[in-house]
Amino acid sequence: MSSVEEEVISYIALTGDLETVVNARIGADHFLDPKNRAVFTSILGFRADFGEPPTPDAIQRDHPGFQFSEAGSGPVDYLIRELHESRRRTIIDLGLDAVADALDKGGSESALPLLRMMLAHASSATATSREIDYATTGAQRLEVYRQARDNPGELIGIPTGFSFLDRLTLGIQPQQMIVLTGLAKSCKTTVMLGMTRSAYDYGAKPLLISFEMPYLEIARRLDGFLAKVNPKKLQTGELSSREWRALEEALAGPLGDQPYIVTEDRAGAMTLTGIQTKINQLEPSVVFIDGAYFLHDEISRESQTPIALTNISRGLKKLALNNDLPVVVTTQSLSHKVGAKGLTASSLGYTSAWVQDADLVVGMEATDEDLFYRMKVLAARNAPPQEHLISISWDPPEFEEAEVDDELPY
Repeated sequence: MSSVEEEVISYIALTGDLETVVNARIGADHFLDPKNRAVFTSILGFRADFGEPPTPDAIQRDHPGFQFSEAGSGPVDYLIRELHESRRRTIIDLGLDAVADALDKGGSESALPLLRMMLAHASSATATSREIDYATTGAQRLEVYRQARDNPGELIGIPTGFSFLDRLTLGIQPQQMIVLTGLAKSCKTTVMLGMTRSAYDYGAKPLLISFEMPYLEIARRLDGFLAKVNPKKLQTGELSSREWRALEEALAGPLGDQPYIVTEDRAGAMTLTGIQTKINQLEPSVVFIDGAYFLHDEISRESQTPIALTNISRGLKKLALNNDLPVVVTTQSLSHKVGAKGLTASSLGYTSAWVQDADLVVGMEATDEDLFYRMKVLAARNAPPQEHLISISWDPPEFEEAEVDDELPY
C-alpha cells in the first residue's frame, strides 16, 4: 500500500502539477522517509534546471526503486493536508521531548522558550502560501472590480443576517476576524446565533464553539427562531396546538444538506491549538466562538489576564489568516469602561488587542426600551463608528431592524 508521501510524488509526476504542492508550502522536510525526500528534492532540482517537473520516466532513471501510485487515497488537497498534519505532529513530538528535558533540568523558565518556539514552528510549518505578484495580477483584480460595478451592493462573503452589517461588510469573508462585544446580558450571543443561522442558510458550514451556553440552550434558541416559537415554551412545554405543529414541521427532517456543528468538547477547544485541531477535523467554512475570553493561553499559561487575552486575540487572527476562513467571536466589555457615550472601542475588557486585530468590532448595547438594542460599529477597517437600532422579540422570536440608509457614511 502506498504512503501519502508516495502518492504526492506520483500526483506530481503523472499530472505535471508541482505548483499546487509547492504553493501549499510543502517542502522536502514534509517527507519523513529519506528515500521519498530524495525523490522530491530531485523533482525540485529538475524544475529549477529545466522549468518544469520531471516525467515519470525521468524520475525512474534517477530513482529506479520508486513505485508510482495511480490510484491515490484522496484528492491532492487531502494529501497536502495529511502531509502538513504529519509534519506538525513530528515538530510537536520532538518539541515536547525537548520541553520535557528542559523542564527536568532547568524548570519552567528553561522550558517556556522552547514551548513557544515549538508552537510557532508548528503553526508556520502548516500555513499556506500568501505570496502573490501584484505586478502581474492586475487583470484578475480588474475582473473583481468589474463584477462589483455590474452588481453594486452584492454580497461577496457570507451574509450576517443583519442588513446593517451586510451593508458595511458585503458579507463576512475569509481571513477576517469579527468581534461582538457588550456588557453582560446584551444579547451578543443571540446575535451571534442569528449569524450562524444566516451562514447556514447561505450554504456555509458553520462550527460553533460556545463557552457561554450549553448545547441544549443553544438548540432551543435556534429551534425557537426556526419554528417561530418562544424558546422558553420549548423548555416548559406550554405550547399551543398551532405552535406544536409549527415545531413538528420545522424539525421533522434534516435542516439542510451540510452539517451545522456545535461542539461540547470545551476542554478540547479551550486553546488555540485545540480549535485548530477542530478545524482540521471538521473543515468548517466559518468559525464562531462564543466567549473567547474563556480560552486558555498556551504561551503565558494563563486565562483572562491582559497578556493571555492579547495572545489569544493575536492567535485568533492568525487562525483566520492561516485557515483562510472567517472567525467570529464574542467577548465582554467592562462596565467601568463605559462612559457617557456608552460602549466605545475602549470598553473591551483587559486588552486593546481585540480592537487592533479585528477587521470589525460590533458592540451590543441595551436601550431604555425593552427588547431594543443599539448595534454599534466600534472599530472597522473600512467604516467609521456608527450605530443602528434593532429589536429582538421572543413571541414569536425574530429580529427587526430600523431602516438602513442607502448611502454609505464614508
